[in-house]
Amino acid sequence: MKNLFGILLSLLLITACRNEPSNLDKMLFILDYYNCVDLSEDGHYYYNVDSILEQVDLSEYQHEGNKVRVHRRIPFSFLDSLCTDEQLKELVYAKNHSASVRVIAFKALASRGYNGLEKMVLDNYKDTTTLRVGGGDYWWKGHVGSMFLSFASGARSRGCISVQDSLMNDSLALFTPDIPLYDFLKEKLKKMPPVDDAHYNRIRELYIKEPCEELLMALARYNKTNDLEFIAAELENFNLEEPHIESALSAIAVWPHPFFKKKLEKLRDAIIAGKLGSGMREVDRFIKAVMAYDYSWAHQFLDTSLALESKAPKKKYQALIVDAFHHCYGIKIPMDLIKKYPSKQCNCLYHDGGNE
Repeated sequence: MKNLFGILLSLLLITACRNEPSNLDKMLFILDYYNCVDLSEDGHYYYNVDSILEQVDLSEYQHEGNKVRVHRRIPFSFLDSLCTDEQLKELVYAKNHSASVRVIAFKALASRGYNGLEKMVLDNYKDTTTLRVGGGDYWWKGHVGSMFLSFASGARSRGCISVQDSLMNDSLALFTPDIPLYDFLKEKLKKMPPVDDAHYNRIRELYIKEPCEELLMALARYNKTNDLEFIAAELENFNLEEPHIESALSAIAVWPHPFFKKKLEKLRDAIIAGKLGSGMREVDRFIKAVMAYDYSWAHQFLDTSLALESKAPKKKYQALIVDAFHHCYGIKIPMDLIKKYPSKQCNCLYHDGGNE
């Protein structure tokens, strides 16, 4: 009887051991639980991964009403430490797991310089499944296809994505119908130079369908006069929504056409009159748009603008232009105007590309 009891106890222990999740199982559970990609994790974690995960109790991941209680923060890049190339390849296509598992597995392969990335991109770039993307306190909704394109683009420097394939991927994101305007494409559009009529027509088509700053900037680089009204319309929307102004000013910074000079004056007067809300971000772009014009005109315009602001009645957001002027980096700033119109908020004279 004792022997039978011992055998039964042994079987129970063996079964219990078999049911204990492996460290990889725990990692996949955590990724499925969060379904997000933390872009702030720029390192790879290979130290003590197993010992850390062995201490993880999955019951810690509990819902309390609308709150989530988790006692331990596990870096998502631990997946890279736990898997072989073959395991990661399987996870890239594992539809039984969350979108984050597929994306993080692909990211791990890209970081290893795996040479089969392009096929995975072609298989997944149309995947519009959503997940959270970001880091720290800032998160947004992303798409699986966009993340595959983005991580593949970053792998180009490692030689596992060719220049030709990388350019083709950019075109796929731009010309494929029925997919959202991916974050990946928006980042590309910010600096996309003019290519040909096909690209121009597609960018214009997308802008008319879904106006955004990045598309307007790309459109402006073609210097087509029939697009001036697009930018002008956005610039004159400052009484409605401030993002319209940001789009227009970013477009003017890449295409400083004389057509906008009078409209910049009108915007300047609205800023001084306090009609722009808090406006610091928009005013920073306002200065960069002005400085995109020839230096002599821009210098005179800013001198006049700063003088008008200094004489204006004090309002809640007084000195927006001068404060933004002192905080403006990355462009040539007239240092004589910095000294002529000091800011109460910023007394430093450190400006990238400063110009006496």
